Amino acid sequence: MKKTFISLLLSVLFAQGCREEYLPPAIATKNNFLVVEGFINSGNDSTIIKLSRTKNLSDTTFEIPELNATVIIRGKSGSIFNLPHQGAGRYASAPLALNSTDEYQLKINTAGGSSYESDYVKVKQTPEIDSISWKQDRDATIFVSTHDATNSTRFYRWEFIETWEYHSYYDSNLGYDYVANQLFYLDSSQLRTVCFLSARSTDVYLSTSKNLSDDVIENFPLSEIPNGSDKIGVRYSILVKQYAMSQTAFQYWQQIRKNAKELGSIFGTQPAELIGNLHSITNPNEPVIGYMSASSVSEKRIFIRNNQLVNWSSRSSQDETCEPILTIPDSASYYLQNFRDLGPAYFITGGGLAIAKKTCV
Repeated sequence: MKKTFISLLLSVLFAQGCREEYLPPAIATKNNFLVVEGFINSGNDSTIIKLSRTKNLSDTTFEIPELNATVIIRGKSGSIFNLPHQGAGRYASAPLALNSTDEYQLKINTAGGSSYESDYVKVKQTPEIDSISWKQDRDATIFVSTHDATNSTRFYRWEFIETWEYHSYYDSNLGYDYVANQLFYLDSSQLRTVCFLSARSTDVYLSTSKNLSDDVIENFPLSEIPNGSDKIGVRYSILVKQYAMSQTAFQYWQQIRKNAKELGSIFGTQPAELIGNLHSITNPNEPVIGYMSASSVSEKRIFIRNNQLVNWSSRSSQDETCEPILTIPDSASYYLQNFRDLGPAYFITGGGLAIAKKTCV
């Protein structure tokens, strides 16, 4: 028995001694490639291009913006549009007077002396969104539908911005001054029981009618909101933006989606290099991350109120979390001074104070 134990111990020590950290070249090599985000907007809104640099997995810097570059849009006909630097690597222009029959490219000259440009791209006209709809089984799902009567779009991408109103569990008008150690009533400008929050979509939403006789996208699912979510606790809005794109741009965004969503399992898709239409003129072997398109944008917004839903349990899910602590006046200061995650909720009839988590008041 003793010999067996010693053999097992030696095996474990031997295995640990042979373990080495593996750093593939893609991780060990210092990467500093240009990343180009945005598109050439041919509609009635600004064109915004964001420039940054890639970083290694071990880097602690959140973002590396490319500052003080010269960014222009150039047409094959010779027209030129400047995009001044707005700070933090963002370059923008007012709405552009683009010729729908012309082709355009993005040209970038960095402060460090490097030059980049995109291929020339045609201007796509994005059809209107037919409808934004929703249905509730248990959760609520948002859908988009569109079509192009000329059958010339075929490839679509969507983004959206969600905005929702939410209320605190307690409609409290009380505040607490930690320095003076006393309660006070909030005035109308200090009330915090009604709030609004917005969030942008983070996934890649794509669809194509390439294999259909008609250029129609019907009830494509954009967002699923789980039952009980505060997003539709009171009132919810979603603003959907639709982009027409070329087949090559569609394939680029497809690869982004696959790299982001379909990796990680033993049978999953293998990561692939993103081949865009931007190139380094200074160093042709240098990769550039991004794909430049030119199109107009279609938008549509809908609202959903909580009273339109069935058995939406957002408030009941807070019942246990927001259970109040009932105190006498002398104890209130102790709780509020020593537990800074608590706040005053309401006065108790006959004296005393109800205290709850700040997220509930």
